[in-house]
Amino acid sequence: MRTSASCCRRRSATSSRPGPRAALAVALVLAGAQSAFATPAAFALPAAIRVGGPSAPGDPKVAIVASGANLGGERFSVSGRGGTVLRGTLQRAPGSAAPWGHGFRADLSRIHRPGRYRVHAAGILSRPWVVRRGGSRPQIGLILRFFRTNRDGSEPALLHVPAHLHDAVVRGGARKGEHIDLTGGWMDAGDTIHFTQNAAYATAALEAAARLDPADGAALRREADVGIRWLLKAHPAPDLFVTQVGDGRDHDRGFRDPAGDDSSPDPGIGTRLAYHWGSGVGGDIGGKAAEALAMAAGRTPAGPGRAALISQAEEWYEAGRESARATPALPGAGGFYVVSGWKDSLAAGAAALHRATGGAGYLADALRYLRGSEPDDLIGYSNVAPLAAADICGRLGAPALGSASQRRAACAFLRRSGGQGFAYARADPLGPAGYISWGTTAANGAGGAIALISGLPGARRVAAGARDWLFGRNAWGASLVTGYGPHRPRRIHSWASVFGEGLPSGAVVGGPAPLAQVRGQGLRPAGPLRSFNSDVVYEDRRDDYVTSEPAIDYAASSILLLAALAR
Repeated sequence: MRTSASCCRRRSATSSRPGPRAALAVALVLAGAQSAFATPAAFALPAAIRVGGPSAPGDPKVAIVASGANLGGERFSVSGRGGTVLRGTLQRAPGSAAPWGHGFRADLSRIHRPGRYRVHAAGILSRPWVVRRGGSRPQIGLILRFFRTNRDGSEPALLHVPAHLHDAVVRGGARKGEHIDLTGGWMDAGDTIHFTQNAAYATAALEAAARLDPADGAALRREADVGIRWLLKAHPAPDLFVTQVGDGRDHDRGFRDPAGDDSSPDPGIGTRLAYHWGSGVGGDIGGKAAEALAMAAGRTPAGPGRAALISQAEEWYEAGRESARATPALPGAGGFYVVSGWKDSLAAGAAALHRATGGAGYLADALRYLRGSEPDDLIGYSNVAPLAAADICGRLGAPALGSASQRRAACAFLRRSGGQGFAYARADPLGPAGYISWGTTAANGAGGAIALISGLPGARRVAAGARDWLFGRNAWGASLVTGYGPHRPRRIHSWASVFGEGLPSGAVVGGPAPLAQVRGQGLRPAGPLRSFNSDVVYEDRRDDYVTSEPAIDYAASSILLLAALAR
């Protein structure tokens, strides 16, 4: 287990992700650097076939054949059900195929019949590509198991009994030392800290996924309710908006059963601190919390419960709007999930409040804040503007909002956002639909999801490719989700590892990251899944919290992708 000086840096937006305008440039630079690294030794790597799935019968299905030799125009075949079911010609894939010299596409999309299929090309045989009715929908339930495992307080959880039942004591301000009930919610990642920034994003993403995928809607909403119940507690008084529970001392304790923390006499462990920013909150956290609460209100029948959700959403929104800035780093809190943008969050909060209340002022606010947001950034805890645009445009599982001109403006923003997934997917035939950085799986899910939600032509191919990359169609041929796929993660950087290898089930790990970022944390990559080249690394190693730690935003963005595909 690393100390707080190491693993916690994952949650700093400045250290984990490129800025909005720099994100695509980083991906393209990495692709170029990988191509430059393709030395004769790299070309000597044996040929490999990377396949994806599980796919629905109508999904695009493209296997990638990577080789040091130029295989353009050579034949491939697909076997299944006792014989050859498809023959075709390999086509050159766009982008860099490093660490191999060449990459080629074998298009299996004409296969619609459920079954298990293998690709034959370059004298080798792929692992099976599974085609089934429902495609990757069952994996939504798998990833939801991670949320269920990371539940806290008295929320019924997998692996552990009730924990952190003493949360929390207010740190600083007029209410310093006051005890408030902040039990419940989700532990954020491989540690047990709670963050309003990420909890609100994950809750909103689950709410959006439930709209997009009605068949799994009940399960998705049940899990979103865990976040909603905690967000309601995080604003216990008019002058108190809690942004974090727990701090870096959590890491000093090492991996452990969280149920044992309540009996600890150590400061900040037995009873944790509730951090806040004076009597208000920044627009980033205020807007996201408002979005999540208002989305829940929109599906709640009229009555006291709905009224309470709307009231709380409006108070979070107003506090964030009045601040007109992002929440600053709080002294002693560790600098987790600190972002620079805030208009994107207020746009999403206002759009959700307009849908829940019908207030015209909220829609005007949403469009005004949307104009001040960056359409070239992907969805994530640092940017939810695309969700606001999708909601107004009518692409988020609910009717469009506003006038024709208002919808046109939102839809144009959404299409530009959706185009980012296309750009990333074109940079590397094996690559994700997002940038390679700390938390690549979150960017991949976001890029694929927003591409498909935008409705751009060809978007389903991008989204299916993002799903395939997550489950094994990547340079390592490894699934990045525990419990499913080839070479699935086993040595997870998580408190749940004390209960056994490969736990928690359904965890989406961070995935490949630039080697410089990994080494920048004092880590020295090693093991059988080390990087193929000098630029990008992935390893299934517990000490490597950059590539092997799970987090709720990684999981939420991946669920949003799978829910969009389920449509």
